[in-house]
Amino acid sequence: MKKTWKQIMACVSAAALAAASVSGCGGSGKTETVAQTTAAQTAAKEEEAKAENAAEDAASGDKIVIKIAHVSQEGVPIDVASRKLGEMLSEKTGGRITVNVFPASALGNNTELLEQLQMGTLEMAISSVAFLGAFTDTTKLLDLPYLFQSNEAAEEVLDGEVGQTVFSNLEPAGFKGMAWLATGWRHVTANKEIHKPEDMKGLKIRVMENQMHIDHFNTLGASAVPMAFSELYTALQNGTMDAQENPFANIDGNRLYEVQKYIIKTGHIYDTSPLLASKTWWDSLSASDQELIQSCVNEMLAYERELSASNEAELEEKIGSNGTNTVIILTDEERQAFRDAAQPVYDKYVPEIGEDLVKQIDEINAKYVK
Repeated sequence: MKKTWKQIMACVSAAALAAASVSGCGGSGKTETVAQTTAAQTAAKEEEAKAENAAEDAASGDKIVIKIAHVSQEGVPIDVASRKLGEMLSEKTGGRITVNVFPASALGNNTELLEQLQMGTLEMAISSVAFLGAFTDTTKLLDLPYLFQSNEAAEEVLDGEVGQTVFSNLEPAGFKGMAWLATGWRHVTANKEIHKPEDMKGLKIRVMENQMHIDHFNTLGASAVPMAFSELYTALQNGTMDAQENPFANIDGNRLYEVQKYIIKTGHIYDTSPLLASKTWWDSLSASDQELIQSCVNEMLAYERELSASNEAELEEKIGSNGTNTVIILTDEERQAFRDAAQPVYDKYVPEIGEDLVKQIDEINAKYVK
């Protein structure tokens, strides 16, 4: 039977519709892929445009010169990280924001640097926690000996509510807390072997100007003497001091191993050095510059902590294998004996610091016990 023209055209239309249906189902992958590729390219171009606009915005505005000062030697992790921050800010702003770093007490000791921040004559400084006790009682928590058991526990506490509370409490004194940098664990050095608290008896040990540090070593039977870090090498060399306590970075950076034979790994304090900004200066910045600087500081912090940890291990190996010095690694029982001997310090200070805070840190410590 012959088909009419209408019937033929109906068949052609049906075939075309079927093909379209097949194409819509079986062949949709190619169509969707093209659409997805186009969308991805559009999104990428939008992100690229945003990045270009952000770079242009970062490069526009007033030029800013940031001075960062600290008392440690050039080349230690906090110094290297400070220079890294300068590189990041200069790159992101096309040179509009630059950083000049002043190590080795070039602009003054810790107390003088903090005074300069308060006056607004210095933009940033890296201080020791021990010197912040004059401005807020909350820093006393971080000075408790043998408080932390691991880097991870310390970092969780500092980056969390406790660390931010300390920074908030420093603002009325004129400081803007930027980051808790890692300087390494503080260890005792001496010219005699020390394995137990009784071995500390009678030693003249240099400490920072902090009452809890003084009480700690006096409780162990030593004679604690506050002294500027810049005077320490000479004091050990001429016998004015018998011992001192510092992280490996400072022991190496200031060549203290030349005048001290033994490094005793007491790990009595996780030494964190807060990067502080002058609040007067910080408040003068635009919101966009504040956001940019803080973002770069956060990125620098991760770099500095990783550098500090690897540097600490390398320096311990370097000093311990130089043929002159001996690194004494305390057993868990020996370190616990030091913690037990320091209990009077806890009895004196924890009531004013807050037993709940110490308990909170104990719980965080427990999370990282291996």
